[in-house]
Amino acid sequence: EVIMPSLTFVATANGIHYTGATPVFVDSETETWNIDPETVAAAITPRTKAIFAVHLYGHPADMDPLRDIAEEHGLLLFEDAAEAHGACYKGKRTGGLSDAAIFSFYGNKIITTGEGGIIVTDNEEWAKRAFFLENQGRYNDNPYWHPELAYNYRMTNIQAAIGLAQFEQIDQLIAIRRRNADHYRQRLSGIKGLTLPPEAPWATNVYWMYSVLIEDDFGLSRDEVRTQLRQANIDSRPFFYPVHTLPMYNTGQSLPVAESLSAKGLNLPSGATLTPEQIDYVCDTLTNLTNKR
Repeated sequence: EVIMPSLTFVATANGIHYTGATPVFVDSETETWNIDPETVAAAITPRTKAIFAVHLYGHPADMDPLRDIAEEHGLLLFEDAAEAHGACYKGKRTGGLSDAAIFSFYGNKIITTGEGGIIVTDNEEWAKRAFFLENQGRYNDNPYWHPELAYNYRMTNIQAAIGLAQFEQIDQLIAIRRRNADHYRQRLSGIKGLTLPPEAPWATNVYWMYSVLIEDDFGLSRDEVRTQLRQANIDSRPFFYPVHTLPMYNTGQSLPVAESLSAKGLNLPSGATLTPEQIDYVCDTLTNLTNKR
């Protein structure tokens, strides 16, 4: 069993399932929207092998309590940093806060290679094993001897080159996201019924998505807001469905924080190419919705 937050993209659970393990879903914190350490501790069984934290929408999870729980129970600790390239937890970058971590380079991520991603770890044996499994079951020191069945999961060299070029600009790309988030915050703070994204005192949020909550007192539901934005030619995304509610993983659990966040959550336009005028247009449209209530 691997404990993970239910409020995340389904790929986190699918990866666990792919290895033959069972994902165990727990609730989120209201403060950071990330995995709640208290629910993690309560979910541990004799079958638990690892905890998989997710840094949702660019905000790092609270890792110290998770590390304490993992050490107390002899568990591995992993990070899903797919959405949090360069985010910081107490001054340390995501990806270096656990035994191993993954990053996604899908087309809408802060760094992109179109598709694919990377695994990072300080464990040399794990790194060697990962290379073996993604490279048709072979090692560099004997490249045409295949002792086990494995497949081709390699990224192309062209994709890797595109990613490496963007790594040289990672600080600039993060600065753009944070500048855009500041612009949103200045325009949207104080709107009744609109909760802005968190940034804990110990965190540096990289705002992969500028994520807001449409509360009951906003006057419109999240889906009604999406419809109004669409009519103004503004794209938006709902939050992920909690994975424990999806048909293939439906556990019948009640995870109230994850379910509430999912129902209220809305991701506004967040790309690095957004102009101040475009952000103002989004904010003006939302403000006008509040004036029509």
